[in-house]
Amino acid sequence: MTRWVAARMHASVSGCGDNLAVDDADAIDQARAWFTYFPQNFDSDPPCYQSVAPSRPLDAGVIPDTDTMGYDVRDVIDGVVDAESFFEVKPLFAPELVCGLGLLEGRPIGVVANNPAVKGGVLFVDSADKAARFIWLCDAFNIPLLFLADVPGFMVGTEVERAGIIRHGAKMITAVSEATVPKICVVLRKAYGAGLYAMAGPAFEPAATLALPTAKIAVMGPEAAVNAVFANHIAAIDDPAEREAFIATQREVYEADVDLLRLASELVVDAVVDFAELRDELVARYRAAAGRSRVFSRRHHGVPPV
Repeated sequence: MTRWVAARMHASVSGCGDNLAVDDADAIDQARAWFTYFPQNFDSDPPCYQSVAPSRPLDAGVIPDTDTMGYDVRDVIDGVVDAESFFEVKPLFAPELVCGLGLLEGRPIGVVANNPAVKGGVLFVDSADKAARFIWLCDAFNIPLLFLADVPGFMVGTEVERAGIIRHGAKMITAVSEATVPKICVVLRKAYGAGLYAMAGPAFEPAATLALPTAKIAVMGPEAAVNAVFANHIAAIDDPAEREAFIATQREVYEADVDLLRLASELVVDAVVDFAELRDELVARYRAAAGRSRVFSRRHHGVPPV
């Protein structure tokens, strides 16, 4: 019992353990399954398996229209990767971010996905650490990366500042910027502020930045942006009806400025892709990026902000 309590603590609190197992046989089975995604060594390509259709269709019903409504991002993952192929790592640790290996048309990929079902998908100290280690792992063994972004940004506040959110967030962004395997960012719903950078957005030279029709990309949400820019002006309006009308007008102006199709026309995103077409689009994009150069730097290693 003591060993089980310690194991659960390390799998859910400290992050030192990756996955729980019920007994030795289960642990060995999990380890064997995990290694099926990896090449024999760092200098080889990952294995290739028979392609299998996803276990569920990917459609607009998976993602709620309301930005603040949660949903389990694993439903999106199941609609993209081959059926029964997703192996999640550290599922009990920092669950606001889902990391794991899956197969896309029989080829291994690493998935990094915000999970709005937990804490709104906001990035915290632990989720940044979890992502950085997983990204470094995939890059070390030639496994392409898929980022599924639905993120309001990094958490703010005294507690996370004291815990070093800037340092830990920079570690995640360092891992993203150093990764030389093909990276594709898919904006599922919202990608605000530094969250877009951390999820391999266009500034970090992914093979592609794709967006579903539900996507919104901005510094922050319209309500927060209007309050931040016009706080004093709003406070000075005494009439409630006039105040609400002003706020509504400014929100419309802001939303027009960050309109998805306008951002696509300016190549902030490479394509707006329908739900049903996302898997095929990813397969084609990874295939095109397979031969790209992986030379990053002549130095032996970076100096991450750990």
